[in-house]
Amino acid sequence: MENLIDQIGDFLSGIAGLASAGFDGVNQVMGLIIAIIAALLMVDWRSLASTALGATLVHLIVLAVLPVLDGGEFVLPAILTVGFWMTALALFLGYAIVIAIFFFIKTLLTGTAFRGRRRVVH
Repeated sequence: MENLIDQIGDFLSGIAGLASAGFDGVNQVMGLIIAIIAALLMVDWRSLASTALGATLVHLIVLAVLPVLDGGEFVLPAILTVGFWMTALALFLGYAIVIAIFFFIKTLLTGTAFRGRRRVVH
């Protein structure tokens, strides 16, 4: 039983480490701009995962295109490596955290944070 608890603790520690690394990756100018735009486009809390996934994809595309804009060659990312997918997962977790914070602030400023949904009956 203690071994199971240790394994769960190690797993949660690893997830927290990935989220921390992703938060550090998002906490740059480009990441914050992407997160703000994503939070402004997000309509409700149910779309947080898909919005964070979209922001992650935009981030990875921008990272691939930036060298071309600087006059370099276009190089495809190494998508078959574990490092690429760990980076993508870390970015996803970081974007989920940052977009959730920005969306919460948005709902506070627009007054929709604590208002219940109304159902329209036809």
